[in-house]
Amino acid sequence: MDNSLKRFYEKVYEGDKNDFFTFSTEDATQEVLNVLDWTGLRVLEIGCGNGRTANVLANAGAGHVLAMDYSENAIKTAKIENSHEKIDFQVGSFDDLKGTYDCIVMQEVIEHVDDPFSVLSLLKEHIHQAGHLIITCPSFLNLRGFVWMTLQILFDVPMSLSDKHFISPFDMEKWSDELNLSVKWKTFRHSSGQGEKMVVDMKKRLTNALRDAGLKNSKVDELLAWYKSVSRYETNQIHNGAKALYHFRKSTH
Repeated sequence: MDNSLKRFYEKVYEGDKNDFFTFSTEDATQEVLNVLDWTGLRVLEIGCGNGRTANVLANAGAGHVLAMDYSENAIKTAKIENSHEKIDFQVGSFDDLKGTYDCIVMQEVIEHVDDPFSVLSLLKEHIHQAGHLIITCPSFLNLRGFVWMTLQILFDVPMSLSDKHFISPFDMEKWSDELNLSVKWKTFRHSSGQGEKMVVDMKKRLTNALRDAGLKNSKVDELLAWYKSVSRYETNQIHNGAKALYHFRKSTH
């Protein structure tokens, strides 16, 4: 990640992280927890933030968790808020990775890196042959995503100041094929993809993003009222949640 993004997250963690994000990421942590039996596993978490996911995995029986973040303020917060004998918190980045692990977890990080494919290729080398790579990130095969991809591609209106990529399941499937990885995926947080929470989140994002792009934002409420009506006809499906979880393993063939 570049230095400007690093400075951005240092400011986020210097204040109250909960004031920055619209919704908690506890549901993403729960989805990660549900993937495996963590008993005795040697785990690496990259981009650990305030350390809550690392703490959950340690409490679930992980043998050891190395939790890394390149934000010094994030690691300071993590050490204050989480104390567990099986967790080591460390300031570091992808360049600092050594050894192999039973599982690598990267929660809400890959959309911020310069080259997601290169990151997947690197992480593949740091999991055991029978190991696991678990990644969560936003997904865009939903009403919320259709809005943002239209704005992003046609008008260069960013979804946020920190997201560099708009990743969907077909991207991950393509990359996994190229890296000889198998991948299973699901999406969750459907209400943020086409429901009530989507309207709350989009009110904030659309108003600010259009303003910053020098575009008219006076009709955001009218558009959101239309989306609220449309959302009543949407059904939750495997692909249309606002968040996705990807579980990679090295292919055996």
